[in-house]
Amino acid sequence: MSNQALALQGVRRQQAGNYSCIASNVEGDGESNTVELRVMYKPICRPDQKRVYGVARHENAHVVCEVEAYPSPDSFKWSFNNTAETIDVAQGLYKTAAANGGSTTSQSMLTYTPMTELDYGTVMCWASNTAGQQREPCVFHVIAAGHPDTPFNCTLLNQTTESLEVECVEGFDGGQPQYFLLEMFDMQTGQLQANVSSKFPVFSVSGLGPGMVLKMLVYAANSKGKSDPVVVEGFTLKVAEKQTGTPVPFELNPVLGILIGVVAVLLVVAIIIVGALRLRAQNRGSPARPGDLTLKEKAGLPLRSDVEDLYEMDDKNPDVIPCNKGRLVVSHLRIISRDCGINVMEDAL
Repeated sequence: MSNQALALQGVRRQQAGNYSCIASNVEGDGESNTVELRVMYKPICRPDQKRVYGVARHENAHVVCEVEAYPSPDSFKWSFNNTAETIDVAQGLYKTAAANGGSTTSQSMLTYTPMTELDYGTVMCWASNTAGQQREPCVFHVIAAGHPDTPFNCTLLNQTTESLEVECVEGFDGGQPQYFLLEMFDMQTGQLQANVSSKFPVFSVSGLGPGMVLKMLVYAANSKGKSDPVVVEGFTLKVAEKQTGTPVPFELNPVLGILIGVVAVLLVVAIIIVGALRLRAQNRGSPARPGDLTLKEKAGLPLRSDVEDLYEMDDKNPDVIPCNKGRLVVSHLRIISRDCGINVMEDAL
């Protein structure tokens, strides 16, 4: 873009449309008039067309060829090709419909009637406009019509206590418009529970009972007949109920019994060890009473200056004779044990 001009290079048909220019200054914005850009291009086949047509002998097949072009095509050409030869189709066998309004899509419809087996094959369509002739033709196949292929990859969806859904993938339609059928049976009674048809292989069935075990047959059908069924088994959910039956007894298998025995033995050993340790700690921590000591241990006891302690010692040790007269200070006391008796030696200050 330079100054007031917009230059587009390598223009493609996707760039066609309306263009406008907006200018801005301190006073505001201003928009120019709209300019329509039209891009001319040769016809091309419209995608997602029906490519296969199935017909019986002496039956008309209406083959539709749709192209996109600007400007609209001014002519169409058809040809037929089988394994033997390629033949141009007479212009009287097809008619052309131009694009309507601003649409860029035009179509031509060929009415083709196979009379023998050699009349089945491939038909091709070309269109031309002022930009040139179509490079790649639109290709269609005319085959002997038959029943459609069996649907596949069926799955169950949204199962409840009273409904469920079935979804499948459609197969080849046999060259004819097809539709789909679902037959649902109760596997316990064999009774038909539902018979549903659909344009697409998607079914939703309601009004069923809880806990039903179902067998479903899914077909594809067209004017030539039905396909082989695909069998789908399913069920509806059960209603939650309170269980009042007898409980299932607990079964002890050998491995579990061995594990429980090992754990029990280890627990008993641990209790014995802890008890022994606590008992030993108590014996070490409690002080020995004087009445429980031997003579040598008693001699090592410290003397007490308190009179009450002396009387207490007198009761437990008759070898010490307290003195009631005066005050006796003992600086050293030694007890000598002999077989014939005990001698007490004192040093009084």
